[in-house]
Amino acid sequence: MENVTEFVYLGSLMTYDGSRSKDIRLRITKGKAVVNTMGTIWKSKNITDELNLKVLRTLKKTDRNRLRAFEMYCCRRMLRISWTAKERNENIRENCELKKT
Repeated sequence: MENVTEFVYLGSLMTYDGSRSKDIRLRITKGKAVVNTMGTIWKSKNITDELNLKVLRTLKKTDRNRLRAFEMYCCRRMLRISWTAKERNENIRENCELKKT
């Protein structure tokens, strides 16, 4: 079996030291590429800046919600709390030392 210093697993860059910095930089680069492809849409005179901002905020809100749900899933797994258990998310956040955002 070959030892490697990094590899991609389920779309995330995994490194030998567990650092997420390279993965974050890679994701930002991919995000910028998508933004650049949307440039013609955002520069269009037919679409108002208000609408463009609304679309951007909606995407961010959706992503934020997905990340929060995943974070809660991970905390529940770490604390061995079933998703069917009647445990409040606030208690789980407190046990995982997470701030409510």
